[in-house]
Amino acid sequence: LIRLWAASADYRQDMRCSDNIFKQLSDKYLKIRNTARYILGNLEGFDPENQVAFEDMLPLDKWALCRLESLVDRCLASYEKYEFHAVTYAIHNFCVVEMSNFYLDVIKDRLYCEKETSVLRRAAQTAMYRIISAITRLAAPIISFTAEEIWQFMPHSAGDDKQSVFLNQMPEKSGIEFSADFKDKWEFIYNTRLG
Repeated sequence: LIRLWAASADYRQDMRCSDNIFKQLSDKYLKIRNTARYILGNLEGFDPENQVAFEDMLPLDKWALCRLESLVDRCLASYEKYEFHAVTYAIHNFCVVEMSNFYLDVIKDRLYCEKETSVLRRAAQTAMYRIISAITRLAAPIISFTAEEIWQFMPHSAGDDKQSVFLNQMPEKSGIEFSADFKDKWEFIYNTRLG
């Protein structure tokens, strides 16, 4: 046992910990959690079996789903390489910058002012539902308890196993094609708003 402890001494020296590191990790976790909480709060009354068709969504909702496609690609590629830090970074960045600072901020009026049955509100809810479903499954290997809690409180489609997030597959690409013109236009709008 003493030899094992002595042999591992070099490895222990490479491990960094500090109150600052734990605070940064806690802040990142809370931002992901708060984004999920906001989305869940705005899915009240939403029926996943009655989603708005992609063609009937507003361009902003389509942009959010375009960004989700990119997130799914990055996370799945990172999982294949066991780069868990890259998954965490991608989900955090998506939640904070693309969702909270842009998309969720812009759609507030639709969520709060439109009728529950309006296509405008339901289109935003459809996008948010797809986003929270994908993020929860992508984050499950990293923040397991939080992902499980989100899964228990979110609405589900017939294809979901409601019992546990871990009984469901990772999200896959939707197959929706986004033109280069669409991406360029929204990249300009996004950068202008945040810049």
